[in-house]
Amino acid sequence: MFYFLCKSLLQHGRHAATLSPTRKLFSFQHSPSIITLRFFFSTLENPNKQSFAASYLINKFGFSPESALSASKHLCFKTSDNPDSVIHMFQHYGLSQDQIFKLVKKYPRVLSYKPEKTLLPKLKFFHSKGMSGNDIAHILCGCPCILNRSLENQIILNFNFLGNLLQSNEKTIAAATRYSPILYHKIDTYLKPCIDILEEYGVPKRHIATLVHRSPRSVMISPDHLRSIAETVREMGCDPLKPHFATAVMVMGTLNKSGWERRLGVYKSWGWSEEDVVAAFIKEPWCMMTFDDKIMAVMDFLVNKMDCEPSFIVKNPYLLKPGLKTTFIPRASVAQFLLSKQLIKRKPNLVTLFFCSEKMFLKKFVNCFDEAPQLLKLYNKRNQIFQK
Repeated sequence: MFYFLCKSLLQHGRHAATLSPTRKLFSFQHSPSIITLRFFFSTLENPNKQSFAASYLINKFGFSPESALSASKHLCFKTSDNPDSVIHMFQHYGLSQDQIFKLVKKYPRVLSYKPEKTLLPKLKFFHSKGMSGNDIAHILCGCPCILNRSLENQIILNFNFLGNLLQSNEKTIAAATRYSPILYHKIDTYLKPCIDILEEYGVPKRHIATLVHRSPRSVMISPDHLRSIAETVREMGCDPLKPHFATAVMVMGTLNKSGWERRLGVYKSWGWSEEDVVAAFIKEPWCMMTFDDKIMAVMDFLVNKMDCEPSFIVKNPYLLKPGLKTTFIPRASVAQFLLSKQLIKRKPNLVTLFFCSEKMFLKKFVNCFDEAPQLLKLYNKRNQIFQK
């Protein structure tokens, strides 16, 4: 009897290699016979643990026997008809094999959903608004429980609310893919109260729209917490009418206290006072989102290699934004060459050197010289080295 069971399982493994294209596409890459045998032996002592759903997860998605058993407790299919239909539907709306694999790994119970009743209306709506398969995958993988929410009473209402604010389906989709819970949390819980608070502080609607588009998570926090952040930013001296106010709110909402204190310490190590840090933050809030290592590397380059005073960086904190290897070093190499050959009489303005567009940089510092071929070669060589 034992020999017969093992032989049957091995034959089942060989049969898996001749599955239909859809089934074959989602069969796990390892040998199904080995996986099924492992699962068989792991459940031999307790046959009640074995289920079709668990076997399906193992053979098609590579679940371990343990995770398959755990997930199968929430699955109610006993044949492959429903889960195969779910896979077909996701494929039809543009999700790739890897994206479906990721979604099922994260949320196995999606395989038990009724394709026509639960999935189709939501997928149709997303598609009708211009979402690609990648967009849908980002939203579902970001927060699969959106599939449990009411289409009419939550998803559509939230999408339309965002659409009215952002004035663009494209921007609304971008916000949703960046933070998918924005599509299903009740509007009156976070989104609308947070927007109302920013308007109370005098933040122009276009700046609020930019904030929601670029960082939707910023308006999906406790309204009381957002009010506290907005008040702190205003007390720092940041004008709510300026674009940087909304950005500063976003940064302070993202950074916890320890993160703020740590970066404060990094800047202080270069001689900045706390007032200097606040002044720089008001001008360029992103300076507090820069990684500690990058701050140290850029400050070292500007101060020790470019003879730049730390006080100059306080007044021009956006100097901390460009990449050291992709912008600073290649462009500084060109400027150094020009100075060494006396093709320019003095060091160029650092803001001009590092912040002008690529086209303007080539026009002003490369193409206007007879040595242009050599300069271009030097510039491109530096870029290529650091982009590898």
